[in-house]
Amino acid sequence: MIEKLLYVTLAAVGIYYLVDLAVLSRVKKRAVYRAKLLNLLMLLSVLAGFAFAIKEMTLYLFLQIVLLNIVEMCVLVLATTGIVLIFKTSVTTNFAQGTVATVGAFAAAKLIIYLTANTAMPMSTKLILALVFSAVVTFLIGLFIDTVIFRNSRYSNPVGKQMITMGIVLVLFGLMPVLFGLLPLTIEAFSYFPYEIQLPNFPYPLILPAQNLIALLITVGMLVFLFAALRFTKWGLGVRATASNETVAGMMGVNTKLITALSWGIAGAFGGVAAFLFAPVGSSVTVSFMTPVQVNAFLASILGGFSSFGGPLVGAVLINLFSSIASFLNSVWTNVIVYVLVLLLVLVKPLGLFGKKTAKKV
Repeated sequence: MIEKLLYVTLAAVGIYYLVDLAVLSRVKKRAVYRAKLLNLLMLLSVLAGFAFAIKEMTLYLFLQIVLLNIVEMCVLVLATTGIVLIFKTSVTTNFAQGTVATVGAFAAAKLIIYLTANTAMPMSTKLILALVFSAVVTFLIGLFIDTVIFRNSRYSNPVGKQMITMGIVLVLFGLMPVLFGLLPLTIEAFSYFPYEIQLPNFPYPLILPAQNLIALLITVGMLVFLFAALRFTKWGLGVRATASNETVAGMMGVNTKLITALSWGIAGAFGGVAAFLFAPVGSSVTVSFMTPVQVNAFLASILGGFSSFGGPLVGAVLINLFSSIASFLNSVWTNVIVYVLVLLLVLVKPLGLFGKKTAKKV
């Protein structure tokens, strides 16, 4: 498997340089065609890698692993969306995204404990209320970070905001045991019922846990709502204008402070929902249980490219697929294999798979 991937990589490199020297060196727009050739070879190489992996592990096993990892994919997509939304409006990276989401998961778990002790609600109702509560708590924390902390900070620039979010991580890490206790908390799944999907020519039915289907529906619904808001609302127009040039957007009458505040709040809510969905998979809620998700969300943003909203989501899906395949090849070296693959792709495309150079006029 690894030898085949090496052969594919070497073949793609050889084809690139051969076509570049023999054909593209004679055309005028050489850089444009080189970029298109590079994208095509990368796409073919990734597809060839997936084809070799599916042949090695069989299509049935590949699909089964993907179905079982849907929750992890949804969690990573939501976390990545929050990071990109903040970057597009504030031109900074929020290192506290995972920690803020953890606060929401703790709050949701405490609410479930309270409702269980004081009411006779069915578990499904308690989980829905806890999910909404987690999103509201993290939304308010996101608003607080932007409107109170950032706007009253002395050095409110992108680097300064990054340092502030690092400080927020330390504060929340120390505050969570005080507020929620030292013991890990648990959040039940919405359902433990498995659906069976029988496909032709498959010896056994595919198993799709109901929790995974619910997580997928929640994630798709939130993404549809977000992209519809970005496309059809004044807030979305303001986000796109602010992402393009915050100074010019302010001069044109866009309330950039409101835009960034809502973006931080919505990003926090996405993180809160992601943490709530990840808690049943991660076995228990601890102060650091969202740290691996945040690391992979940053990697997905870099892989897809920060210049678009859709690119990082593709990066998140690719990382999840890489993890699914790597866990089959070697469960001990899963993260190493995934990070090496991401590193190779970023070396070839430093701006990300969908990244674009931004030319600024002076």
